[in-house]
Amino acid sequence: MEITQLQLDALREIANIGSGHAATALSTLLQRRIDMSIPEVWAVPFEQVSNIVGQLDSPQAVIYVKVEGEASGKAVFFFPVESAEIVVQALFGTNEPMDLYMSEMAQSALKEVGNILVSSFIIALTQFSGIPLQPSVPALAVDMIGASLDAIFLEEGVLDDTVLFIDTQLTGIPQIEGQFIFLPDDGSLKKLLGAMGV
Repeated sequence: MEITQLQLDALREIANIGSGHAATALSTLLQRRIDMSIPEVWAVPFEQVSNIVGQLDSPQAVIYVKVEGEASGKAVFFFPVESAEIVVQALFGTNEPMDLYMSEMAQSALKEVGNILVSSFIIALTQFSGIPLQPSVPALAVDMIGASLDAIFLEEGVLDDTVLFIDTQLTGIPQIEGQFIFLPDDGSLKKLLGAMGV
């Protein structure tokens, strides 16, 4: 599906509002001011996702949420492991390293952060489009990003040929990088954009 500049501008505005919601929620959770940069937004062909997310053999903390509703899809937020460790340390108020691979407490904390980040964007999409969307309980994998993406792509359902890619940075704790992708099911992106009147 071809995305026009007007449609991309609308999606960028949604991402900006979603990041504002996420920053507010994270500020409350972490009890400190958290800001998120104005996100970069791209609509990329599905087959280019692997190129966009970087080295497929690099370990990342990947939070996956299935989006249900009339414009369903898959939402994925991923942190480099170093960023994920900083977030978890901030949540627990410690400088001690935490084992993201083994610690259930660290994994639970990351799921909560991922849930806030993903849900904030999903809520903004719902507000703009008027199409109700419900995020599932988040799943977490700390693994090579290629393996995590393969598992998500192989889940049931037919994906659209266009993927929304959002890149943002969190400030307020040592700078955290994170990337968000929304993989709409076939026809979902067209429904969302149509409902937004763009």
